[in-house]
Amino acid sequence: MEMESAGPSAKREQLAAPAIHGNPLLPVVATGQAKNLEPAVAERSQEPPPGAEEDEEESLDHISRLPDHVLGEIISLLTIMEGTRTQVLASRWRHLWRAAPLNLDFSGLPASNSMLPSRCAVVNAILAAHQGSGRRLCLPARHLQCGADAVDVDVDAWLRSTALDNLQELEFYFCCAKHCDPELVIEALLPPPASIFRFSSTLRAATIGNCCLVDDTVETLRFPHLRKLALMCVKISEVSLHKIISSCPGLECLLLSTVIYLRSRGAPRLETLSCVN
Repeated sequence: MEMESAGPSAKREQLAAPAIHGNPLLPVVATGQAKNLEPAVAERSQEPPPGAEEDEEESLDHISRLPDHVLGEIISLLTIMEGTRTQVLASRWRHLWRAAPLNLDFSGLPASNSMLPSRCAVVNAILAAHQGSGRRLCLPARHLQCGADAVDVDVDAWLRSTALDNLQELEFYFCCAKHCDPELVIEALLPPPASIFRFSSTLRAATIGNCCLVDDTVETLRFPHLRKLALMCVKISEVSLHKIISSCPGLECLLLSTVIYLRSRGAPRLETLSCVN
């Protein structure tokens, strides 16, 4: 009887032993435990590793992969407020605005109030911080000569700022009103600051309004790259007008609006001048 009882026991040990050593036919209990662990393992496997979300965002940000000079051109097409905000997008963008061609539109700045610095103070800060060249300057002087911002404005210093070097587009109105009544302001029109013409060699487009362009100043001007020119409510002699036009060999578009012609030393008897298309 002892021999018979020993036989079945030995057989059971032989059958159980392979299960312990990793036989694919696992015992029922072990298999059940594995099934219970499967959801947890699967859940952990779906969790992204640390930093994976940031890597995914960077992989989707194709614009930041563009060269600096291309990003700078994009920024220069934005308004001044939008351009400065690009500095907080990411560390990649932090230095780009300061080096991008400057697009400074004075009328696009927020109005001054007790909570915000004056527009003039903002312009001073922008010109001081910017390290690149200039692309566009829009300076409607109605903001300079009307209201609280008119105090202690040094327009000439702004125009001489190195932040505006190589300027390509200029829009400058010297009197309060952008569109003036010649009968009311003809005696008040003054020559613009001489520094406005320091960009003549690089300008592609220029609008000059509400001022007087004198012969001595115009005689020395050259606009080799100017394609678009607008003179709005400007006092100028016929000789100077022809001189400006002849100094723009690449001129494609000329707009004359409310031009007041002065008697010229070269044509003292001139009283009228007609412009036709």
